[in-house]
Amino acid sequence: MNGKAFGSVGAAIALAVGSALGQQAAASAEKPVEQEGPPLFAWGGDNRTRYEFMDNWPRGNAVTTTYDEYLRFRTRVWGELRPADELLLRVRLGNEFRSYRNSPANNSRNKFPDELYVDNLFAQWREDGWGLKVGRQEYLKGSYRILGDGTPGDGSRTIFFDAAMLTLDYGEKSTVDVFGTWNHYRDDMTVGRTATGVYDMTFMRRGDPYSKMDEGGAGVYAECREMDNLAIDLFWVWKKETSFHGGAERFPGRDFHTVGLRLMPKFNDWLSGELEAAYQFGRVDSQDARDVGGAPDPETGLPRTQEAFASRDISAGMAYAALVAKAADVAWTPSFRLAALYMSGDKDSYYATTDGSTETGWNPVFGRLPPGGDIPIYMYDVGRWSNLFHPHAEIGVVPAKGHPVTFEAGPMYAVEKDAGAEDHYRGLYVRTVYRFPLPEFAGVKFNGLVSGDVFEYGDYFDTEEDRATSVRLELNAKF
Repeated sequence: MNGKAFGSVGAAIALAVGSALGQQAAASAEKPVEQEGPPLFAWGGDNRTRYEFMDNWPRGNAVTTTYDEYLRFRTRVWGELRPADELLLRVRLGNEFRSYRNSPANNSRNKFPDELYVDNLFAQWREDGWGLKVGRQEYLKGSYRILGDGTPGDGSRTIFFDAAMLTLDYGEKSTVDVFGTWNHYRDDMTVGRTATGVYDMTFMRRGDPYSKMDEGGAGVYAECREMDNLAIDLFWVWKKETSFHGGAERFPGRDFHTVGLRLMPKFNDWLSGELEAAYQFGRVDSQDARDVGGAPDPETGLPRTQEAFASRDISAGMAYAALVAKAADVAWTPSFRLAALYMSGDKDSYYATTDGSTETGWNPVFGRLPPGGDIPIYMYDVGRWSNLFHPHAEIGVVPAKGHPVTFEAGPMYAVEKDAGAEDHYRGLYVRTVYRFPLPEFAGVKFNGLVSGDVFEYGDYFDTEEDRATSVRLELNAKF
């Protein structure tokens, strides 16, 4: 790690520590006053410093032969105002920039100061039995396989939704959320500009420079917690994806529904389970043939055109099942998870089929977060998880309080041999993660993470490389 990178890390940590010191000093300058309920105004923030290294990672069913190595720094500061007991107003501002090590030329990308963005901006009204939340907000439900990320195009920089959500309480411990959302491909609530590129907040394939794909939808998510030994989630989500650009080409949008349930039984004090299943149905839009510009076709001498797309029905599914054993009263709290994830596939890519046949590939809805580690996400267009069967096992221990270690391994298969692949076997995926706390300093809470991924390539991939590797080091500060 070069001196410039260390200096950036130090500056980020110093900023977080300095902010917390200022908060602590301001608090000690006045005599504490007892009050009922939350304060009228509160504020805080966090800083995430992350080092990432990736080598020979996948791209579709091909493999890169280069590596990426960089530091990324994300700082967020929030403020909350409570003018009434029922009303909460919240804003959170964020900034993330990077420093690339393997290629100095890349340091012009996402370089400091990048841009300031609005990460949260919402009003929330809460009464007994119901609540309403309107504005820019995060919305993670269940396993995050359906609802987790409204802005997947910029990675983990943001995950917000521009949405309205009505929450209704029922029974003793259960809720129903009714929500609507519309997420634009371009974030206009920013100050500054990122260098050499744009943040396309929803894209699956890069446009020129934007894909111009908006995502919207509505849904109902119910969480039933009335039974001590069985938790139940039920959901319906309608989603609209507008047509989008991929370079000079354009691809049709889609309109579809996802219905499903999630069961989480507790069999006894040490054994529990999870079962989630969902089905999708809807339509892919049609699209006329179009001129894509550029130089004429060298064989015909005619202008280059893109083939017309016939409208298609959608019929796809997803399932996840797991058994989890955990010995809470045994030294190191050992745990074992045996699980399998299934996402239906199609004979070709979701944007390449033009013949009007039924689309059977799973669409992750608003769940393009990685279900595992960093490497598998690059098999897809920006986390558009699909066409996957992944049985796996995970072993976990906690050798000291607050120090969990997990080790996961399992093969990955393509349900369908899409995009010209000659085999179903994607490869063997192995991941280990260690999380740890660090001493609190001047009111700032610190913690860290170390993870490593290895993916041994199977015959699904057209490559001479044996494996992909990934390493992540992370330091978090919260004030």
